[in-house]
Amino acid sequence: MAGKGWFGLPFFGQGPRDERVSCTLSGGGSRASFQLGALDYLYRHDDDFTPTAFVGASAGAILAATLAQSATRDGQIAFLRRLDDIWMGMTSQTDMFTPRPWFSRLQDEGPAWLQVMAPPPPAPRTPWIRPGILPFRRPSPASPVTPPEPTALDPLELALAPDDETVRSDWSLAVLSGLANQLGRLPRIGSELNSIWHGVERSRSMYRPGPMLRDLLDPATFDPSRVAGSGATLRIAMVALETGELHFMTETGRLVDRTDQPVGPEVHDLPVGVLASCAIPAVFRPVPIGDLTYVDGGARENLPAELAVGHLGAGRNYVISSQSQGVPRRASMADADLFSVVMRSTEILIDEAGRDELAYAHSAGAFVVHPEIAVHDSMTVHPGLLAINRDYGWLRAAERHLGLGESTESLHRAIIELRMRLLQLEERVIASRDPVRKDQLALRSAKIQLRDALRMARDTPLPDGADTWWTTWERHPVPPAGDPPWMPLPPQG
Repeated sequence: MAGKGWFGLPFFGQGPRDERVSCTLSGGGSRASFQLGALDYLYRHDDDFTPTAFVGASAGAILAATLAQSATRDGQIAFLRRLDDIWMGMTSQTDMFTPRPWFSRLQDEGPAWLQVMAPPPPAPRTPWIRPGILPFRRPSPASPVTPPEPTALDPLELALAPDDETVRSDWSLAVLSGLANQLGRLPRIGSELNSIWHGVERSRSMYRPGPMLRDLLDPATFDPSRVAGSGATLRIAMVALETGELHFMTETGRLVDRTDQPVGPEVHDLPVGVLASCAIPAVFRPVPIGDLTYVDGGARENLPAELAVGHLGAGRNYVISSQSQGVPRRASMADADLFSVVMRSTEILIDEAGRDELAYAHSAGAFVVHPEIAVHDSMTVHPGLLAINRDYGWLRAAERHLGLGESTESLHRAIIELRMRLLQLEERVIASRDPVRKDQLALRSAKIQLRDALRMARDTPLPDGADTWWTTWERHPVPPAGDPPWMPLPPQG
């Protein structure tokens, strides 16, 4: 049995073999660019990084399955370069997440429909007074003619106050007025809503995989027979909706549970397994495999290090996550709607689960690489942000491999944050036909800061092309025309 450690989870399986190396790759959507950068560094600079066992979830399953086509370092490097070309070739969100027609229609038309139906803001409500409680809030007969400002309800009152279901006449008249003004549009709205509803029923997702999926499944990039015959071990995570259980598909297409024990004798199609592991709930359609229906493995474990560390018998374990810790602060959500509260709570739950998974990997002695800051979210596809995130993955892997101190980590973080700021400044300048002088000055100043920071970081390995980051444009969906305006003109010969 596996030895027990942190919170009773397994650290190592029976007889870990020192010569066997595992690599666990988390989910993260488009943020897998971070992992591409980290992998590039490790293959180039860490002689111990020779994985023959790969475990992945969601986007990490794509990387894991592709790399598992070879058990040799050179072969894996060749497949990594192919993955990098595909990932860095994306220029818009539709390359990875193509909206379904019903969702596009809803995005385009929904705001206008809401305007047709939206009532005016309701009159301020008087605070609800619970009978027999808080008697000091009951109105006094001696109240002044001018009513005082309404008192905000405290949380207890707010929780106990019933919904006001009274249909006010002003609301009804306002709706009738809006309908009368937009009468000609109502038949079209009705047919569009009907189309959207049928689209939801049929597709069960907002998006379908974009054209990059074709490139990923091209035989030159991915062939299941190469995975099965490579000698490498592969486990890709997915969750069965019917049972809620976490399963993994192996290099041969069989399913195993979280302890690497078989789940039935059937052999399944490995590309379908990769698709299931990436089936983000509501974003992509669930994937039927055998008698069950599967979604993204991240619904249970976005970073499935427990299987790699505890059950695959590797003597050295690498864990590479694209998920940063912590959630960005939001403005006050005291008046947020139900959907916003649910989405924010889910975001917090995912972050907490990610903290636990990273804590387990650290406590088990794995070599762990993860971001400290979020360059972009999991559904953002912008060529500049993808490139910055990839370079950030390289720098974070270097910090971990070389044991660099806090000062170097802070310097690397400053470089990445500067490039993120520069990308925004460049977009502002590019979008303006007559750029504001202060924007040009801010751009030049930030580029000089980047140059100086890069000079300070020369003692550690930097990604390819780092010496030109301050002299060239960041990557944009449409490459900018003309020379960088912050660079001096070359001398005339």
